[in-house]
Amino acid sequence: MKRAISNQYDQLYEKLKGYVAMLNFRYLNLCIKSEAASLIPVKVMIEGSPKNLEQVASCAKKDDYHIWIVPKYDDDIKAIMDGVARVHPEFKQKIDSFKIQSPDENIEMKEHDVRYIELTMPDVNDNRYDALKDAVDICYQECKTLMEAAIDKAKAEIAILSVGEPEEDIDGMKKVIDKLTQKTEEHRDKLRDQKLKDIEEAHNNWLNQINLI
Repeated sequence: MKRAISNQYDQLYEKLKGYVAMLNFRYLNLCIKSEAASLIPVKVMIEGSPKNLEQVASCAKKDDYHIWIVPKYDDDIKAIMDGVARVHPEFKQKIDSFKIQSPDENIEMKEHDVRYIELTMPDVNDNRYDALKDAVDICYQECKTLMEAAIDKAKAEIAILSVGEPEEDIDGMKKVIDKLTQKTEEHRDKLRDQKLKDIEEAHNNWLNQINLI
């Protein structure tokens, strides 16, 4: 088989994998449950210079609906909160603290407070429920269109390059592409279905809360 045909398959594989990865990233930023990846785009201005969040703080998932951000320097708390708000204004933010034991200048263990930022994921009320479902569908359709275009283009290129190749090699390549297509489409659809499931669950939680009030 020509190397050019294998190259076309490799390029298709990378494109499809990239499109699905981008869809996943976009879904993670339609925040319902706490996802550390949703904080990747956050930039923090420190002394006039933008820093990635991981450069100035540590992040940890407290539970499905809360994230803790512990700054390396207490003075950076406001800058971190501002950076998060620019990317995710829908997050609720509050400052809290916990106590730790650490040695002082005399190597004696002392207890002191460490301040951190707690992020709370927003409720999925009726308005947000509709907006999230629309966004999930828009992201999905964009990914689907890009994938279909990439598959069609690769098949056309391979068909041209396959002229004169043994029939069994041509059939083998078609089967490999079909398998790749099926696998990536299943992954794409699974991401959409899980996101919709999370939206339904969060919306039901909100409905239960307001019914209890």
